[in-house]
Amino acid sequence: MEAYLEKLLSQIRCKKARPYISDEIRGHIECQIEDNLAAGMDYEEAQKCAVEDMGDPVEVGVSLDKIHRPRFAWQLIAVAGVLSLLGIIIQLSVFNKAVQSDLELYLQESYRSTLISFVSAVIMGFILMSVIYFIDYTVLAKYSKIICLGILALAMLRHTGLFGGVLNGSYHSIAFGMFRISLTSLMMFYVPFYGAILYKYKGGGVFALIKACIWLILPVIVTFRLPNIVVTGIIMVSMVIQLSTAILKGWFRVSVKKALAWVWGAFTVLPAAALFVMYKCRLLAAYQIARIDAILDASGDASYFTTMLRNLRTNIQAVGDSGNDVISSLPNFNSDYIFTYILNSYGFIAGIAICAVLAVLVMFVFGAAIKQKNELGMVMGFGCGMILLMNVVINVLSAVGVLPPASTFLPFLSVGRSNILLCYGLMGLVMSIYRYKDVYPKNVKASQVAIEKKVKFTIKI
Repeated sequence: MEAYLEKLLSQIRCKKARPYISDEIRGHIECQIEDNLAAGMDYEEAQKCAVEDMGDPVEVGVSLDKIHRPRFAWQLIAVAGVLSLLGIIIQLSVFNKAVQSDLELYLQESYRSTLISFVSAVIMGFILMSVIYFIDYTVLAKYSKIICLGILALAMLRHTGLFGGVLNGSYHSIAFGMFRISLTSLMMFYVPFYGAILYKYKGGGVFALIKACIWLILPVIVTFRLPNIVVTGIIMVSMVIQLSTAILKGWFRVSVKKALAWVWGAFTVLPAAALFVMYKCRLLAAYQIARIDAILDASGDASYFTTMLRNLRTNIQAVGDSGNDVISSLPNFNSDYIFTYILNSYGFIAGIAICAVLAVLVMFVFGAAIKQKNELGMVMGFGCGMILLMNVVINVLSAVGVLPPASTFLPFLSVGRSNILLCYGLMGLVMSIYRYKDVYPKNVKASQVAIEKKVKFTIKI
């Protein structure tokens, strides 16, 4: 049997797949041996017949090699490439319109710098995506707790007032020399690694579920303290859905219905009650209180901003410029409200096309996660999809005045180096997950993620 397995596995080019194929084939042979023994054969004859029944090792190995090999997500690369190109074209359009509008020179220079920064961020993003793609996602999953603790430590370090200043009462970013990282982008990158942490607790009971909830609560508290309520909601909802998926799949030895009821009750009722108390007691940041007041009273800056966004959609054409002056009307329009600019500059057909491309991107990410045989890849990919989906939905609805103003981004199209790098980082993870979708089996030992199981014989090639 060992000689047969050795010859078969020598045909498998993907080394990561060999241990799992070895276990599978060995299991089939051992089951057949047991059947042969039950039929009255001695052990040597039973083993020989079982091996012969498996077929020619070279032919079987070649067939398995075609199945268990890395895949390349060409469709994802194509969609990401199209969005990247569209982003550059849109930012170039913003710069050209700023020049044609005879804006002051310092504003024209600002838009030129923004364009250069956007292009450089896209280049860095492709590099980051490639690096993460070539790093097996199970390697990153193995160190998921360390990665998440590092993200939390950076965010909490920012609360000390070091590495940057406070902007409008918010700890917006952390800086290391000339390099600056948005804390909200960093906290959103926590979500896929939370999925890997969940996988480590697979098979546990109530205490494992409690630990999983603690890992969920920590980033929610830290992000809320930045403070950023919208991003807090995005990461909390994303992780609660990940946790619910794990519970539904039976990862925890608990009552599914009771666990889901407690999780959704704890992470919907309690946060809402806490926010209400903090608002009434004026414990929130001043700008957050003002924003909530404006929403409730339909007055103030937030209401004025929403009204302005609604007015900007009144003259939108099917194709072409609406004539509305978005550049002068909206601050940071090329970041939070780039979709408003697209609608007013190119028409609602262009807006629909952009939404369609983004929908294809999100559906591919979720499709890659749902169709993933390996459950670790499934839950990590699901986290990536949730971050992209929620930012797209909230950003688009805010840009047309359906939702109140929210600090979100349109993937690959909004300016902001950290958000662009976040998008490419998430794409790198999804590509890595897709790459090994036919390599890893359904279950990998959570305590030894990324460590290949030892084959019990030497393969000579």
